[in-house]
Amino acid sequence: MNKTLIALLALFLIVILGCGGGGGGVAPAEVNIQGNVLWIETGSAPAPPATVRIGDQSVLTDAIDGYFTLDTSAGNLQMTVTYTPTSGSPVVRTFELGAVTADTDLRDVYIGPEQVTLTGRVVDSTTSGPVSGVTVKMAGRTAITGADGRFSMPGVAYSSSTLSVFLGLQGSIEKNGYFSTFFSPPGAPTGGTLDVGSISATPTGSSTPPPLPFNVNGSFASGGAGASVQVLSGATVIRTVTADGLGQFKLWLPAGTYTVNATLGALSGSNNLTVSNVNSLTSVQITLN
Repeated sequence: MNKTLIALLALFLIVILGCGGGGGGVAPAEVNIQGNVLWIETGSAPAPPATVRIGDQSVLTDAIDGYFTLDTSAGNLQMTVTYTPTSGSPVVRTFELGAVTADTDLRDVYIGPEQVTLTGRVVDSTTSGPVSGVTVKMAGRTAITGADGRFSMPGVAYSSSTLSVFLGLQGSIEKNGYFSTFFSPPGAPTGGTLDVGSISATPTGSSTPPPLPFNVNGSFASGGAGASVQVLSGATVIRTVTADGLGQFKLWLPAGTYTVNATLGALSGSNNLTVSNVNSLTSVQITLN
């Protein structure tokens, strides 16, 4: 074998070994994505199970609680949920997960036969001015507020035939320097759009920051489990919460006078509430009729 051929063979081996047999580079990091897919008409797992796909990985949701978990490469991810009811047309919904670099729990991801767009505005509770760059989440969807504090969130699961689960959805707003705040849809959409109004965000540096974990304890004269509760300051909804299985709800409010409205199916009730001292517990009870 001549020297030239030997040199070429050696170079070839170096390239092959250096590239790991031709794969080359560093394998992308792997992340775990998990959550619960729920059907908006029932608030429970899709039956039969739905298929969740991210990249080239797919898995069926659990028949009991809609739970799924799968491992995929980190990156700018998109998730597709496909559900074929026993009667009716297949439902295919796509969720943009954004840049995912760590294990992520999506929590409750709702799908439904219809989709609506939620709009609203986040304002600072101390200045009433708009808050930009706030992450708004609901039912597996995400939006970011603009310079005017407004957001638009398309693709939220909806069913015009059954409103109870939709009205009980709980959204959240999150931004560094502010306490997390929750809200719920105030009613049915019109023309495919629902404005949730102004959502008040309390700065963590406020002179009266929320004590942990709450300063208002709410309950119902009877029942009330799963009721949707809204707290209004004038005509502005500043807090929303869902009553727990015991018919109780807890939240933080700054000093002031409020109206507390609650709905549960066809039942509704209201009561006035005055918070005099943010550092002491104030109770309110509502009767549903």
